Amino acid sequence: MAAWFDAHQTYPEAARRHGVQGVATLRFLLTPRGRVAEVTLLSGSGSDMLDAAALGLLRGATLPPPPAGTPEGERRITVPLRYRLAPG
Repeated sequence: MAAWFDAHQTYPEAARRHGVQGVATLRFLLTPRGRVAEVTLLSGSGSDMLDAAALGLLRGATLPPPPAGTPEGERRITVPLRYRLAPG
């Protein structure tokens, strides 16, 4: 799942231009087929732009399904999404 986040998470251009950084913590419901059924912002990043990007990343998304052998059924997952600019 970490690889999916790495491949799909984008940094909002306006936030990048203004040097905005933060961590948005989300909780989402993942179906057995990998569909995100609902997503909630648990802890905001301090930036509406970053929070909206984090929520938009997961709303209606389909993630890789859980590996074979894991318990079946829906699961709630909490994930911090970090928005950090590289020094430079």
